[in-house]
Amino acid sequence: MRGHAWKSALGLILTVLLLWWVLRDVSVPEVWQRVRAADPWLLTGAVVVATFSFVLRALRWRVLLSPSHPDSRFVPRFGATCIGFAVNNLLPARLGEFARAYALSRTEGLNIGASVASLVAERIFDGLVLAFFLFATISLPDFPLGEGSTALLVRRTANIGAIAFVLAFFLLWLAARNSDRAVHVFERTFGRLFKPGFRERATRLVAGFLAGLGALHDTATFAKALGWSVIVWLNLSVSIWLGLLAFDITGPGLTGSIFLQSVIAFAVAAPSSPGFFGVFEAATRLGLGVYDVGVTDMVSFATSYHILTFIPVTLLGLWYIRRFGLSWSEMGHSEEIVEAAVDDD
Repeated sequence: MRGHAWKSALGLILTVLLLWWVLRDVSVPEVWQRVRAADPWLLTGAVVVATFSFVLRALRWRVLLSPSHPDSRFVPRFGATCIGFAVNNLLPARLGEFARAYALSRTEGLNIGASVASLVAERIFDGLVLAFFLFATISLPDFPLGEGSTALLVRRTANIGAIAFVLAFFLLWLAARNSDRAVHVFERTFGRLFKPGFRERATRLVAGFLAGLGALHDTATFAKALGWSVIVWLNLSVSIWLGLLAFDITGPGLTGSIFLQSVIAFAVAAPSSPGFFGVFEAATRLGLGVYDVGVTDMVSFATSYHILTFIPVTLLGLWYIRRFGLSWSEMGHSEEIVEAAVDDD
């Protein structure tokens, strides 16, 4: 765990700075008053819909695992998913992905390398869908950018980003369909830039990365994985929308909620303390600021929504750790366990 010390320190510093920035001009009593006035039924609906996303993630995971493990069971996949998010919420250094891969390998007897590879594919599909959502919403005529050079710059950036997105996806698809050739090309072009010892490790990493794109090898599997990814993030966007409505924030609408969800998802990829506190709130304030939402409303929504959606999956994850016969110590050392298993493969 010592190797994670600098990441934890960086995350903590970033969290403190971002929380200061978010709360610097906010009256805490006014925020509390606004939270108490929120619609409890809409907030409950937002939490239920957000928690249901973990069911959808488990269903998508079956598609991503199908090239190597087509008969995986739902409960182990759902439990491992909840464990992963609970670990991310409670431990530093984003250990949740490693804990998730380890938990599934323990409960399903699945090779850890195959489990990790499926999660690599999951992150790629998430990135593709979120990038598309972000650029698509910014490019809409009614996106509140206003007029002038800044608005023109943002729209042009969105258009360039959309083109880059399509090109990157095509190259990724091509590499996945011809993985052996792609690894050979990597060795002949970029491999020469590395020292011999690191060159072999880099080549293994590229080969493992491409192996994780098993869902891209088959057109039907790819279409299913992409479809499930769209459903996952639309579901979370609906949750955001319900949460906003609970605070009578109607300006963004569903389209704005899709934009906000995309901004938050990319933001929490940055180093932060457990639970993404600070990063989540700052991303929400930036995203809603585009729609001229009041500061008190933004902070009230961000803090309450974050805390309320944090609790269910964390409790579920802790429960599944016990049910699967795992220990918290194993979760804390899951990165070392997974890396050792992958190296052995």
